[in-house]
Amino acid sequence: MLTRPSLTVILVLAHLLGPSEGHAQTGPVMHLEGEIRPRAVSREPVAGGWDHMTSMRTRIGVRGDMERELGFFIQIQDVRAWGEEVTVRDASADALDLHQAYLDVGNLPGVGGMIRVGRQEVAVGESRLVGAPDWGQAGQAFDGMRWIRPTREGSLELIMLQLKEDSSPAHEENAGLLTASFRRRLREGEEGQIYLVHDRDYDSVGVRRISVGGIWKKRTGPYAFRLQGIYQAGERETADVEAYLLAASGTLEVLSGQGSLTLWYDRLSGDSNPEDGVARAFSTLFGAGNRFYGRADYFRDVPAETGGLGLQDGALKLAYSPSPALSLNLDLHAFRTAADGDLSSPRLGEEADAWLQYRFREYLTIRTGYSLTRAGPGMKELEILEGTGYFGYFMTSLKF
Repeated sequence: MLTRPSLTVILVLAHLLGPSEGHAQTGPVMHLEGEIRPRAVSREPVAGGWDHMTSMRTRIGVRGDMERELGFFIQIQDVRAWGEEVTVRDASADALDLHQAYLDVGNLPGVGGMIRVGRQEVAVGESRLVGAPDWGQAGQAFDGMRWIRPTREGSLELIMLQLKEDSSPAHEENAGLLTASFRRRLREGEEGQIYLVHDRDYDSVGVRRISVGGIWKKRTGPYAFRLQGIYQAGERETADVEAYLLAASGTLEVLSGQGSLTLWYDRLSGDSNPEDGVARAFSTLFGAGNRFYGRADYFRDVPAETGGLGLQDGALKLAYSPSPALSLNLDLHAFRTAADGDLSSPRLGEEADAWLQYRFREYLTIRTGYSLTRAGPGMKELEILEGTGYFGYFMTSLKF
């Protein structure tokens, strides 16, 4: 946990080492960046009624270019709910933490590319398994190393992340994650990617799992297509893992490129017989669920939040941007389980998500949205939601 003096030191360094107006830069170049993002949220039902709260994310960062192919980034973050402090004179700064801190070294001898070492945001496979979701106020960051090697038509990336350390007070065992991905431009308007994610937890009944995936994307005229598949194998607790994800979408641009219509389908496998020694429920690991499975966040953690029965999501997504400063979106979802299990029906429910984003000033963006979720028999029997759920928010983001 960071203290206020730590933040002061970073800001002073950014000022002292930054380039002075009217003087040639002879030393490190420092860039200051940050964000202030309050968000008011209302949700119903919560404990039988409405719940209203405001949270706020504050970030301050320093990016340093020390010399050619050598730099660093340090970012401090505070995330809190308004009114959470015990008193208005609370000076503990207990919500202040280090979100990112990494070193970049480029042009590596012998292998080329760039290595990034330290705490950092990471995204793999369009954030299906490992992501840097921006919706959550705290975000998501990992401790580890990345090697990124551009190629003529794409890039190769290797990542090693430490999730748990047994010598720390917080954990009694180690856990880690390894990924390898290769992205390549196939031809004009067409791109492919293959990747592998190996996650492991070294406790006595832990996880040793490999996820192998691929993505194909193509754009031609007003049409865009995307196919994605992931297969998971290995061991989870005492069961063998055999799970999969299939995803497809097709987009048509309309209104001279100002709007789009997308048909979307995701299938995350489920397990209707968890006692047979085979775990067939697909795990989204550290993916960005809010980006894919509805803005109301009823399915942030699959398979836990669908009772191990997986998820099917058929969606119609509409987008319209009448100007560079304004965008309007409407997503319509139909959620079903992928496996039957003991539910009376695979129908989980339907959800409508509407939101708009407006760049009010060069550095200030306003975003507001509303979600309406109608529960089906599945959501009711899984005790996720009964009846109709309402979710609305208003958020401003000042970013520099």
